[in-house]
Amino acid sequence: MGDLEEIIQHFQDKLSSLQRMLDLSATDLPKQKIKKLGQEIMELDRILEEFEKCVDHQKEHLKQLKELEKLFQNDLETVQHMKDNIAAHIPRKKSAVKEDRPALNQNTAADVQPTQAENVKKTSRSFVKEMDCITLQEYESIPQ
Repeated sequence: MGDLEEIIQHFQDKLSSLQRMLDLSATDLPKQKIKKLGQEIMELDRILEEFEKCVDHQKEHLKQLKELEKLFQNDLETVQHMKDNIAAHIPRKKSAVKEDRPALNQNTAADVQPTQAENVKKTSRSFVKEMDCITLQEYESIPQ
């Protein structure tokens, strides 16, 4: 942004220099040339104002982008913290099986099926089995 501000300052210096030249040489120049120089100075001044507006707009845009970058950085830090400190009671996602493996032959497929059956048996043990309810009379009728 420093370069743009230097350009603006240089542009303003040139305009003021042209204005002073016009004021000092008003007696030596014909009216037509004076009028033309005045129009050119006004046009340069208008261009300078547009340029300053563009620079201000770019500064505002840069400020907003920096704020957005800070927000993203904060979010990134939060996500990284959450990733590094996952609570023990939250289940972790298991890694996906590679799909680019060659097709399994029948012997391998047969080996996989009993393993899966064992996993089913193990998981079913962790669940509470159903229990029938009995009445008080039935309970008292049980021999001791």
